Amino acid sequence: MKLHVARPHPDVSAWVSMAVHLSFDSPGTQPVPCHFPALVEGGLVVVLEGRFFVKEPSGVFASLPAGFVGSARALPLTLYRTPRLCYAGLRLQPTGTLGMLQSSPLSLPHRLADAADVFGRAWPGLVERIRAETVPERRLAALLTFAREHLRQEVHLQRLRRAALLQQAALRAATPADAVGLSVRQFERVFAGTFGLTPKRFQRVARVEGLLRDALATAKTDAALALRHGYYDQSHMARDLRMLAGASLSTLVEAARRQDSENWALAVGMAR
Repeated sequence: MKLHVARPHPDVSAWVSMAVHLSFDSPGTQPVPCHFPALVEGGLVVVLEGRFFVKEPSGVFASLPAGFVGSARALPLTLYRTPRLCYAGLRLQPTGTLGMLQSSPLSLPHRLADAADVFGRAWPGLVERIRAETVPERRLAALLTFAREHLRQEVHLQRLRRAALLQQAALRAATPADAVGLSVRQFERVFAGTFGLTPKRFQRVARVEGLLRDALATAKTDAALALRHGYYDQSHMARDLRMLAGASLSTLVEAARRQDSENWALAVGMAR
């Protein structure tokens, strides 16, 4: 696995976490599983070589578009990739995902949208510019410029500001009434329609995201870590991890540190 990372321009850092250029050249010919935890963050992916797939209940592998936008999801997700794969992508803050999608993610299968449908005529031009570059950092610069131009459009900004206030209320940085002038019941309905998750599930997933980042940075998996992230004890933490990340914390930390692990997404999340 070869990884390159770029930071966003400061005026879009509230919406874009980072840009990543990732390539794999694994042995074999069969699709390789890739495990992703539940996330409040989303992403924009441009596949330059190879393909991602989802596995249907019938066992058939269905190919994903060469470019797609992923949104917040309440449960872990397993995608599959070709052994040889190269992509450029953005990790998006929750409000950044909304700004790129320009709509609620509620109706999206697997919480993924075809980028060609989302961006229309602008998309082929972006893909052509990225493919014309051979240096990963320049590919990421083109992708970040596209996101900056898209997110800074005045037509989106008011909606994104309101979404940010909804997020503050969900994470208990403010009450719904103070943040957006809504009752608790109104807030729950509006939030779920905006982000695709209930406020309670959003808060729970965000807590697991923060926990995973902390554990991967420090290699700690003890009770002190659980308490620091608002869990009653380690068993409480373990239940959330198994439900929202698919494995125990020690298993995830170990897997994220191995080259070409099926949990490579965790290692990418730690890259800065």
